[in-house]
Amino acid sequence: MPPNPPIARRAKSARSLANSAKVLNAVRKNATKVGLDELSAGSVAKLCGLSTGSIYSRFEDADEMAIALWEQVVKQPFKQRLQRGVDYIYDAHLSIDGEATIKADFENPDEISKLGVEFLVVAKRNNSIGEVVIPEVSTWFNEFGLNQANPEINNAAVALGLSASIGTAMRAFVLGSNSDWLAIAGGVRNAVTAARRAEPLTRPPDLPLPKLFEIQTGNPVRDALIIAVGQVVAASGYSRATISRIVRKSGLSNGSLYNLYENKEELTDDAMQMTLAYASGINREGNRIAESQHRADRGLGNSFALGLMPGRRQWLDFRLECLIASRNHLPTRTKFKESLISSRDALASSMPDIPREIVNLLSSGEQAIGLGFTALDLFTDQLPRCDFYSIMAKLSEQNRLLLPNS
Repeated sequence: MPPNPPIARRAKSARSLANSAKVLNAVRKNATKVGLDELSAGSVAKLCGLSTGSIYSRFEDADEMAIALWEQVVKQPFKQRLQRGVDYIYDAHLSIDGEATIKADFENPDEISKLGVEFLVVAKRNNSIGEVVIPEVSTWFNEFGLNQANPEINNAAVALGLSASIGTAMRAFVLGSNSDWLAIAGGVRNAVTAARRAEPLTRPPDLPLPKLFEIQTGNPVRDALIIAVGQVVAASGYSRATISRIVRKSGLSNGSLYNLYENKEELTDDAMQMTLAYASGINREGNRIAESQHRADRGLGNSFALGLMPGRRQWLDFRLECLIASRNHLPTRTKFKESLISSRDALASSMPDIPREIVNLLSSGEQAIGLGFTALDLFTDQLPRCDFYSIMAKLSEQNRLLLPNS
């Protein structure tokens, strides 16, 4: 008996296709405005002029809307952006048209780029999104050259290209744009080219690294609340970190929180400023020690070792969550901006012998690459192999950061 013929499926009507496009565009607009965690069928329905039931006929829940957004809108242009960043760091020659594209990528990231980096952060804690995004992005990184077959210096170059692409989009959440970042990227590229042509340097021992980030404000209630908000936000995201969950994690009461803070936002901003100031302080102390030891990288390579410390992982995730939340939380954006400015000024104080315009460029580069680097670990196991020291030594040399007797 012959097998049953396949059931013919009726082609979607032009109206149905048009409505699907409208819905997907509305999903993009909603995610851009409020973030992936706040996507809702009701808001999407209003944006596209359809019923909520029509939205649910297409998507089971908000996670499925986000996955469709990734697959059909974000994934391909975001991959191309990351590839351009890696290629730029490797390629010493680029056409004028290509350079204009890279300049736009780094200095004025578009909304698709911002959605792309938000997907990288959310994938860590959202299983539905993570099971789609993590294997795809991991495969990209391997294809780009961040893999076991590549030498350590080349792995570092790929990681820097990825960090720059991701981090400039993240930094734009707070500052809107990244002025002069093409010049920064060009400096990194020159350092990569010089380091790859030279013999790899012998990496000295890491500068002193803190074993754990300890919250010690002098107020045990404040300490407990800051620790708790860091844990909850890192695990579930900013919008889903409710006061009930925070106080339950802290072992305190709602009243204890409200005695110190007006709301969750104030507590989160307090924790964010403390963690950012702490991280900046560690980096600046590393710069000072590196100067006294005449290290070839002037301590610039220490940031990568700090970014790989297991004891800091929760606070790095907390920082990334606050960063993407700053899209639609003005107070958080304001506090984050203040912290970036403070970090820049602290770098200037640790390098009083360096012209301020050079320090400003170094600070902007450190901030963006540092943010991007902390988002890479979920997608690759190659970061500990990377030789950042040789590249940062060349960057230090070309920016004249070394003392005369170094």
